[in-house]
Amino acid sequence: MPYDVSWDCPHTPGPEEHWQESDCLWYYDDDTGVGGFYRVGQRPNMKTSQISFFAFARDGERFVHTGEAHNPKLHGGAYPMGPEDRWETGHRANGFEAGSLGDGRQYFKWDKPETAANLIFSDDFYTPHNWPSKSDDWMDNLNPDGHLEVGGMLRGEIRIGKKTYNINAMAHRDRSWGARNNAKTQMHRYRMFSGTCGPKLSFATFHMDIEGAGLMVSGLVVRDGKVHEVADQRVFMTVDRDNISTTGSTVFLTLKNGEVLRFTCKTVQGFLTPVPEAATPWIADNISIVECEGLKGFCDMEIGVNPGRGSYKPTQDDVTLLAVDEGLSKFIPYPEL
Repeated sequence: MPYDVSWDCPHTPGPEEHWQESDCLWYYDDDTGVGGFYRVGQRPNMKTSQISFFAFARDGERFVHTGEAHNPKLHGGAYPMGPEDRWETGHRANGFEAGSLGDGRQYFKWDKPETAANLIFSDDFYTPHNWPSKSDDWMDNLNPDGHLEVGGMLRGEIRIGKKTYNINAMAHRDRSWGARNNAKTQMHRYRMFSGTCGPKLSFATFHMDIEGAGLMVSGLVVRDGKVHEVADQRVFMTVDRDNISTTGSTVFLTLKNGEVLRFTCKTVQGFLTPVPEAATPWIADNISIVECEGLKGFCDMEIGVNPGRGSYKPTQDDVTLLAVDEGLSKFIPYPEL
């Protein structure tokens, strides 16, 4: 399915109860030390919306908002959604907003007592893409209508706590629409690795167990504008003594042509997201510096580390580095290894 500008705007909901649409964004500006994760989602047929949010500043504070305090049983909090929360070019959840500016640019904004921002994603490094055809079984379960992945630049102003920053960040944007039932995902050994090193190299890959489809590995690498399908993804992580905080990782991506790319990642800051429906009570997103083939960039290493499929969700007291508690807290530096 080739990209067109309609992908960037809200779509007509299908008939399924679990039909959803979401805008996701992760980013990092190494000059200012500011980065984060942003997801605003809606389930129009259920009249609910969700938010998963993380922002941090290397010399300041970090802020977590996952909706758990609102409703701990549902991913993202399931906030009430009204007709005013969805329009032709954008949508919002609990005051967090995303939408299209109509010229290939996407905006993300919010205004809360603890944090606020007005950001624009632009300068796509490649034409936005759906997942490769290898992931059709995955899409049949989670996003049959469409999925967009693209790397680019994110610019604008963001406030965390009382301090405001102007950022010029590398970023990755993800949009999806279609019927999605998180209960079908088995995220106990999940990895999603996506980000960019600029116009020369970007990537978006995952492996995940799907009920009825088994282990699914898929993704793409874009080098100098040419798209390469990923045949295999292997992630080797370094974890702290809590066995949860990921301080870094090495990723090997095998392309369809047999070539293997090696990425090294160093975590800058990470946070925990509850996903009670997805056969594991939590996943962790780790905003990281990444290097490959002499190029430097950023990624989000999103992981589920729960091979025993336990039901316990870590608290802030359980971890050494990862941000768990909702609200503002001090930035915690990850060790130089």
